[in-house]
Amino acid sequence: MRYCTLNDLERAVPRQTLIWLSNDDPAAESYDPVVLEDAINYAEELADGYLVSRYPLPLSSVPTIVRDAVAYLARYWLYQRRPEGAMPEAVKDGKKDALDTLSQIQKGAISLNVKIADTVAEAKEPGVFKVSASKRFWGSKLLEKWR
Repeated sequence: MRYCTLNDLERAVPRQTLIWLSNDDPAAESYDPVVLEDAINYAEELADGYLVSRYPLPLSSVPTIVRDAVAYLARYWLYQRRPEGAMPEAVKDGKKDALDTLSQIQKGAISLNVKIADTVAEAKEPGVFKVSASKRFWGSKLLEKWR
């Protein structure tokens, strides 16, 4: 399940800013959806890195706190594409807040209201682990010849 969609990103960042940040053509009138998807994928993978230690993935539903954190991280990624401009303080603060939130979720200080049973298959009983190996090529008799 996606944590953040293009519509979510459009609600977090003005459309004209998305066009400027994602499209390399200065005369463009629309954003580049491939670049926006890359930004969202980066942010979702980063969020998963924090969430995986606390929750089984994928989450059964996406809490707004996770959606917003991913949107802020995607926005930061987009601004990094434009190194010629100064990074707005609000974007830097948004990234810091998003990472702090994900860190608190990881530590258990913030709990997500997701149903664990929906995301985890029933645990199976431990089975037998068998290993097979081929016959030894270098036996002791062959090694004796080399002495």
